[in-house]
Formats: sequence, C-alpha cells, structure tokens
Amino acid sequence: MQNNAPQMIPSEMASAVNLLVHPAAGMAAASALGLGLASQAFGIWLGAFNGASEVSQKLFQSFEGASGYDNGKAVAGKDASRPAKAASEPAKTHQPQALDKPSAPDDLKAITGVGPKLEMVLNGYGIWTYRQIAEWTDAEIAWMDDTLGFRGRIRRDDWVGQAAALQDGQRVK
Repeated sequence: MQNNAPQMIPSEMASAVNLLVHPAAGMAAASALGLGLASQAFGIWLGAFNGASEVSQKLFQSFEGASGYDNGKAVAGKDASRPAKAASEPAKTHQPQALDKPSAPDDLKAITGVGPKLEMVLNGYGIWTYRQIAEWTDAEIAWMDDTLGFRGRIRRDDWVGQAAALQDGQRVK
C-alpha cells in the first residue's frame, strides 16, 4: 500500500507535516505552541492585575484621609502616617464637603464636561448639587482635579461658573 498523503497536502504544508510524522516531534511542536500561548495569556493577566492594583491603590489613598481610617485602624484627628504640616503652612488642596444624597439631587450632567459616568463618580464623593460645585474653593478645585486626574479641566470647563448659573436657573451651553 502506497502512502498518498504527501501528494494530497499543499506544498506549503508539506514541511510542517513532516514534523508531525514522528510522535515526539508532534508533541514538541504542540508543547511549544501551548507554552507560547500560555505565556502570552499570563502576560496579559499580569498586566491587567498590575493596572488594577495601581488604580485601587490610588482610590484607597484618596479615601484614606476622608474616612477616618488608615489601613483598617481608626485614626483620631490627623492621619498619623503622614508628617504633620507646620501650623503656618496653608493646605494646598482640600476635599470638597460631602453631603448625603438629597431627595432631589441636581442633574450634574447639565454641566459641560460631566457625563453619566462622571456624575456617578462625583456622587460617590458626596457631590450632589450645583450649589456644592458653585461654592468650591481653589483648594477644593485643585483636590478634585488632582483626584480625578483632569489636569485643569475643571477650570477650563468652568464648572464653578456653570454650576452657579444652573443654581440660579440659567441654562448653560
């Protein structure tokens, strides 16, 4: 009985078929492919895990001082893990005052640059009304800008001015 397999296989594949003729060669080829795919998948997973851990650390750092807890331990007064500032040194940034959710929160999406997801983030920080944003100080704007990673976007979009106008019943563009 004559083997017609080489004639039935395209010429481009003939050299690859020879690798699979011997069982050990076939296993070596399959192992190489499997290890390559596994290492690629592990690299993707490791990168996603690293990114998620960086984001969670940043979020926990922003909530650490506001919650009154530091690494699960109650902190009285100031955060003990950070060095105390001199009494004459003014705070450069300050978290805006959070409020409990009012019965009728304002539609923060009316402010240019605030979409549904950003509105949820602001609500997570206790920002529910135009009045809160309209009364932000420079330090509070700097804190929120830094926390959200906006690099000056709050001032560029004039959230404070827009919120003041919306609070007074005016429409903004």
